Amino acid sequence: MNDTFWYIVAAEIIVLMLLYFSAKKWTWSRHILLSLFLIVNALYLFWRAAETIPTLGIISFIAGILLLATEVMGYFQAIVFTILSWRPFKRKHIPLSELESLPAVDVFIATYNEPEDLLKRTMIACTMMRYPEDLLKVYVCDDGKRESVRRLAESLGVGYISRPGNEHAKAGNLNDALTKTDGEIVVTMDADMVPKAEFLERTLGQFTDEKVSFVQAPQVFYNADPFQYNLFFEDNITNEQDFFMRRLEEGKDRFNATMYIGSNALFRRKSLEDIGGFATGVITEDMATGMLLQTGQQKTVFVNETLAVGLAPETYADLLKQRDRWCRGNIQVTRKWNPMKIKGLSFMQRLLYMDGINYWFFGVYKMIFLLAPLLFLIFSIYSLNAEFETLVLYWLPAFLSSQLAFRLMSDQKRTVLWSHVYEVAMAPYMAVSVITEAFMRKNIKFNVTAKGIQNDRRQFLWRVSIPYLVLLALTFIALARVVVHFTTSLTLFQNEDVLYINIFWIIYNAVALVLALMVSVERPRFRGAERHKVDLEGTVSAGGRTLPCKVLDLSETGVRFEVAHPEAKSWLSEEEHFTLSAGPINGLHVHKLWVGGQAEAMAAAGGKFQNVTLEQYRSLIQVMFLEMADIYTKRIYERSSLGRAFLKFFRGTEKQPAQAKRMAVREQVNMSATLKVNNVIYEAVVRDYSMSGCRVQVKNVKSIQPGDIVYISGREDDFPDNYARTQWIQQRGRKTWVGMQFLQESISSQSSSIS
Repeated sequence: MNDTFWYIVAAEIIVLMLLYFSAKKWTWSRHILLSLFLIVNALYLFWRAAETIPTLGIISFIAGILLLATEVMGYFQAIVFTILSWRPFKRKHIPLSELESLPAVDVFIATYNEPEDLLKRTMIACTMMRYPEDLLKVYVCDDGKRESVRRLAESLGVGYISRPGNEHAKAGNLNDALTKTDGEIVVTMDADMVPKAEFLERTLGQFTDEKVSFVQAPQVFYNADPFQYNLFFEDNITNEQDFFMRRLEEGKDRFNATMYIGSNALFRRKSLEDIGGFATGVITEDMATGMLLQTGQQKTVFVNETLAVGLAPETYADLLKQRDRWCRGNIQVTRKWNPMKIKGLSFMQRLLYMDGINYWFFGVYKMIFLLAPLLFLIFSIYSLNAEFETLVLYWLPAFLSSQLAFRLMSDQKRTVLWSHVYEVAMAPYMAVSVITEAFMRKNIKFNVTAKGIQNDRRQFLWRVSIPYLVLLALTFIALARVVVHFTTSLTLFQNEDVLYINIFWIIYNAVALVLALMVSVERPRFRGAERHKVDLEGTVSAGGRTLPCKVLDLSETGVRFEVAHPEAKSWLSEEEHFTLSAGPINGLHVHKLWVGGQAEAMAAAGGKFQNVTLEQYRSLIQVMFLEMADIYTKRIYERSSLGRAFLKFFRGTEKQPAQAKRMAVREQVNMSATLKVNNVIYEAVVRDYSMSGCRVQVKNVKSIQPGDIVYISGREDDFPDNYARTQWIQQRGRKTWVGMQFLQESISSQSSSIS
């Protein structure tokens, strides 16, 4: 390589970096960088098409065309993203006072088999939204037709709606509710989405415009998704969905193309009735419904604020199932309502919906990207044919400008490298989803994403990881051939320029594959309810003594608090039960589970709530959800290098979590017991139990599912008969092992305590 080459490369890097840093301050610089990003990538693709398609044989020629096609499709997606990001857009808030009169609002909480404690928090939060009581009605729409849910709804003052069948799944459920209610505005909430107190105050005013058909707020998740959680990277990267929910939806709003995402949305009832209700016949009714509501010059609005929070998929396998459903649903929508053919959509609306559908083909595109260097290094099948210097000259500015432009446009909600990791991890599964749905039209059942998963040990998802293991095995074979080529007299590769390109390429892919393999190692989840960090001053009482305390975190079932006092540690260690009051929470009974702290004058304790009344539960929901600080909007990718992710994973894997130490205090037993599930009684053997849960062994039970509420009764007096929720199930031969978490109060006592 001559000096001139390096001068050109260095000049390219300097210009791009200067533009990137100045773009943070000046709009003109931002526009130049984005324009340059599109121009240099277009030049790269023209060069690729003209100079690099291999002509060494028909197989290499086909491989070259396929690889170029994937890069061209990626470029089209880059154009759309640049259009969305060219001019930042944010809706102005319209207060309720702008409405001539406040409309009646019906809130629909759609459910099928979600745990009742999850439903309870959503129902209570919906009833506590700030809005005139006579104009707000909350309904739980139960497609599971559960008598216990009906009783719970009645006790909370919530309407209960069910129907004889389950036609059209969630969409059919919502349409049935439309026929039984009459509010002018309809709000849809998923069973796990908990609205803040100001949800209606921040959204409803947008209906001052008579043409607005629906208003969408983002789905925000208060738990770590599998990428964050399994990599021990919760504080370094945002939820994988934040990029779409916050950045892309806001960009689409400028073109009246906001996508309805199934929850956290408000609809004008008349607009829904005009299109025949929620769209049916597809498994992603939300996308179709939103698109149909944007025809005929109707308007939609996106309010980019954290107004409701919910649960992201808690296991990697569940995340893949959810994305499989979304992928198939988008293709189904295209077949039934092709955005290019529907009357009443604008050019930009058609473009954005088609781009959204094209996105789900990333699995196919990424698999081509993964297989191309393997084909060359193992089978000598070329996907491109270029000199190394020329490739660097065209590719480097395209790659660097993509990194910088993407970081600028995403507001640090995503990086190109992490996008590569996410896509590589999901690619094998999404490729199968696309191929089977687009060409085989395989029907799948609508499945609700499991919530409230709990397990007490690490699990390696062997079945999920098979594609990564196969691709990594091929990578090792390929690199072994490279070593043989360079260390022996054998010449396995004729074109060393192409060889260097593919070595870099395969290592780049291997890093993402290893991270995908790491995500497949499920971390233990010891808690059935997520803890929320708080900072509340309060008091804790026991043994006739009251001391000031600070509440550090809360869930519906437990608390961690800190006491600063010369005798804090000894006092907390001596007492077993406390009464806690903090903020709006008064007189909560806490059973101590652990005490920690190195200094006598400063100690922390954790405990489990007992006999929680309705008013106390409402106060907990108020603190944790309704009046929570918005810590989610400002989350960005910070110290998020892939190297740091590797380091944190291996460091975190070595440590025994504090929750494991606290929950390891289990009594080993061999006790006969009975399980009552859906009015069927099974014989069981309890193998161990603690204050929070137990592990039992059952023979030939196939009807128990994670999330089921079970009444467990022991044959000995010291075993606490109680209702429990199934957290995990393992099959070992003819025996089934079931892990259960005791509920904080039995279903029967719920009714008495909240009536």
